[in-house]
Amino acid sequence: MRLSAIVLLICTSLSLAAQPTKEFTRYDYLHGKLTSLRTCYDVKHYEVHVKVEPDKRYISGYNQILFLATADFQKMQIDLFSEMHIDSVFLGNLKLDYLRDSNTVFINTRVKVSKNRLGKLRIYFSGKPREAKRPPWDGGFVWQQDTAGYAWVGMACEGIGASMWLPCKDHWSDEPDSADVFLTVPKPLTGVSNGKLITMQDVDEKFQLFHWRVSNPINLYGISINVGKYALIKDEFTPRIHEASKPLSLNYYVLEYNEERARKHFQQVQVMLGCFERYVGLYPFWDDGYKLVETPYWGMEHQSCVAYGNNYQFNRYNFDFILIHESAHEWFANSLTAADPAEMWIHESFTTYAEALYVECTQGKEASLHYLKDQKRNIENNQAMVGKPDVFFHAWKDNDIYYKGSWMLHTLRTMLDNDTLFIHTLNDFVKTFEHKIITTSDVIRFWSKRTGRNLRPFFAHYLYRADLPELEYQLKTTGDGNIVVRYRWTNTAKNFDMPIRVTMTKDRWDWVTPLRNWQVIDLNFFNPSEFQVDTQHFLIKLKETK
Repeated sequence: MRLSAIVLLICTSLSLAAQPTKEFTRYDYLHGKLTSLRTCYDVKHYEVHVKVEPDKRYISGYNQILFLATADFQKMQIDLFSEMHIDSVFLGNLKLDYLRDSNTVFINTRVKVSKNRLGKLRIYFSGKPREAKRPPWDGGFVWQQDTAGYAWVGMACEGIGASMWLPCKDHWSDEPDSADVFLTVPKPLTGVSNGKLITMQDVDEKFQLFHWRVSNPINLYGISINVGKYALIKDEFTPRIHEASKPLSLNYYVLEYNEERARKHFQQVQVMLGCFERYVGLYPFWDDGYKLVETPYWGMEHQSCVAYGNNYQFNRYNFDFILIHESAHEWFANSLTAADPAEMWIHESFTTYAEALYVECTQGKEASLHYLKDQKRNIENNQAMVGKPDVFFHAWKDNDIYYKGSWMLHTLRTMLDNDTLFIHTLNDFVKTFEHKIITTSDVIRFWSKRTGRNLRPFFAHYLYRADLPELEYQLKTTGDGNIVVRYRWTNTAKNFDMPIRVTMTKDRWDWVTPLRNWQVIDLNFFNPSEFQVDTQHFLIKLKETK
């Protein structure tokens, strides 16, 4: 199991003014903070049994949690939303008492659980889980019917957490090393979850059981429940660069009447996996396989079970945005996972830049620059990309962890001025933190060491401040008719020394390194309008002073 302390880069003086304005409640901290009642145990495995009854919008079952005690304890915390009922709790065969406090459950184990001992906690639950109002952003269950009249059920819970429906330790830093999901659904429907399908069997005349197994660590909001009248399309992918012991299995669960449409549309998965293999390495859950499942909402990055609901549409760059974006999360969110929702920029920034890399792979760099230009229009600069840790609060109010983050990486790539170094560093980054919990500090430390550059000031500004680095410049004509430019950074983080490109000579980019104090260079032309700063590759703000 992966258990990590929250260790954020200390940049308090840079970030406080830019944090989202919200009054956090006691329950935000109860659900979001790693107290001793949560750190005293490390989850190893989830065995989830859940029966889905669409006609009642009702679920029931139990979660058996295999854990390792990291300290002696007699009291522990799990999480389950108040809409869901706890029927009983057992530690082994010992029935336990518990106390509910809103969405938090405090369990008295009755006997001391000793450090380094394994335990099995079994929690029976039932109820009508929260229904999603605007999935996947406003999470919950989605109860619909397809056009043929069959029940069609999906679920997305990244924002509100897996404890919306499942009793669990609902914190990003503690993922089970593996999981089994036993999904019971009405006949003739199919129940689809993460990983590999192990068995399928009748329960009785009305219900059927599907057993799915995940052999890798999995983030809890990635555990997926899907029910529908599905057809199964099978394919496989053979890597082109790396060696693999066997091809990657590809499975697409689509509504029966969309089967032919899906066969043609999902051919782009082969292209996508080839491109991502080049830029970010092999698919990280090879043993569990890659799976798409058609859902009654737009999409979500459920691990090895990517939710797809984009109605088989291509964008103007001739790819399916949901397919590419949510699949890229298999590397950034599902394989390497942020330790706290405050660091969700790690998931979204790298994933959003992966879209631009896909365009670069399939259509070339010029098309990728156009795509990035479209992304740039969504940047708002209203708040820092790193939020407040230790609170249950995921309601980001702007797009900057997506689009500003993508442009930050685009800027970093340009600043390094070495595509080979950037791509190799990205590959090594993904491989080093495969199946691991990661913090912002880890990202900064790794990229600084691997590139041989001190990137702390760079990340300190882009991640912990809302405003962009501002380049102030002033063009002057000297007495002999020559033109000089004075330039400086006006607002940057301490020791910020990002080089940029300007036209010192007409129609040619040259590198300069602005500092906080004024610097002066001579320009090799006589028309001030010919001076340019490269804003096609750098995310900065310009201020011309007369």
